[in-house]
Amino acid sequence: MNNEITIQKLTEAVQLTRYQVEAWISRGHFKPANPVESGKARVFTLRDAIALGAMAAFVRLGLQASDVGPQISIGLHGYKDDHALFVICEGPIRLADVPDAAYFHPSPAAPFSKIIRARQLPELLNDPEITSFAVVDLNDIEERIQRALATD
Repeated sequence: MNNEITIQKLTEAVQLTRYQVEAWISRGHFKPANPVESGKARVFTLRDAIALGAMAAFVRLGLQASDVGPQISIGLHGYKDDHALFVICEGPIRLADVPDAAYFHPSPAAPFSKIIRARQLPELLNDPEITSFAVVDLNDIEERIQRALATD
């Protein structure tokens, strides 16, 4: 597979329209790895495709691209020993790093994100610093994108 992905292949792979991708880029919700060159078509990377696939999954869950974009910009990575789950969470902020510290509940809640192994998912349910979360499987997204791009 070629490491350079056209916008046509990208939109097919992540199930977005060209307009959605271009709008997210122009509004600053997503920053592709490669800069646009005048007179040339933009070229995307596999990393771009996975990030856009994750954004699309969160948007389909009801989150706003403007909220997801900053979380995705932290970068994505996987694990060799388990599926990588990208989690966007909300919850109170611990005021000190000690077991019995008080919590501050900001209004509105400030989302944060992390990438965890699939086997760590049950820990989110017992974490007092997480009151709500949405999760997508990065491995599943990458596999779907790889399959779509392999049809060249």
